[in-house]
Parts: sequence; C-alpha cells; structure tokens
Amino acid sequence: MKKQFAVLETSFWVLGHRVDFLTYLFRFFDVYVPTAVREEVLAPDPRYPHRVYGYQEMFRLLEDQSAVAIRDPIQPLRQFHAGEAAAIALALEHAWWLLVNEQRALTFARQQGLKVVTVPEFIVYLYEAELLSARSTQMKLDAIAANTGQRVMRAARGAFRALTTERGER
Repeated sequence: MKKQFAVLETSFWVLGHRVDFLTYLFRFFDVYVPTAVREEVLAPDPRYPHRVYGYQEMFRLLEDQSAVAIRDPIQPLRQFHAGEAAAIALALEHAWWLLVNEQRALTFARQQGLKVVTVPEFIVYLYEAELLSARSTQMKLDAIAANTGQRVMRAARGAFRALTTERGER
C-alpha cells in the first residue's frame, strides 16, 4: 500500500500509544499534526505537572526526528475542541486522511466526505494485514473499548470476527 497523507488528532495518538500500535502508523501514513493537537498531546497533567507520560515522550522523539510534521489549517472549525477543530480543518483543506477516535468528530468528518480511520479500525486493519495476531488484536480492542464509542467498537469487533472466521481462527 502506498503511504497516504494523514492528519492526527489527539485521541488517536493517546489511545494508539496505550495499545502500542503507533510504530505501525508510519508504515502506512505520512503524519501531519496541527499545533493545537501538539499542544494537547504535550500538555502537562494538572494533577501531576512534573509527570511526563510515554505518549508525550514518544511524540517529542518523533517530532525531533521529523517523523511527524507540524502543519496548521488556514481556518480551524469552530464547533469542536481546538485539536479536533484544527485536525478536521487541515484534513478537509488537503483532502488527507483523518486519524481520530472521538465520535462527534468522526461523524462530522465522514459527513464531509473525509477518509477517516479510528483506533479500532486501524487495529483491525493491522490484523487483516497480518501484522497483529488474533490474540493481540482482541487484547488491543478490549483495552480501548472504554474510550471508544459503542458504534465504532461494534463495527470493528464485527469486522474482526468476520476476519477470524474467514481465517479459521475462531
């Protein structure tokens, strides 16, 4: 598969780090990040201002190595949080893929005709591409279920079940 240009939203990055699939992301996408998303990812936790989380450290490392490029839209949207608004607007301006996991942003982006990938969809794709085992895929889906909309999870689990059945892994 030819690499695609994609805009990253905060929820995708944080959950992707949690279930350890971000390294695969760069195999399939050239990743662009709006400043607002960068700020959300790197924002200190108000409860523990000196703590640095793994997803923050990984972002800094990849940014330093130019694996993620910072680019802002001409005009962010108004109806979402800053990171979502900037990510959707940038994807719309360039007709790039959008990597997002928030239900409202996902619905809006798809209504606008954007190609969108959610965390569970990407996990299932990695299984389909034979980069993840069935067990690893199931564990990753279970780990993100509490932070992902039920409709998105049902669709991803259905696709995963169909693939495992097709492969005789169920």
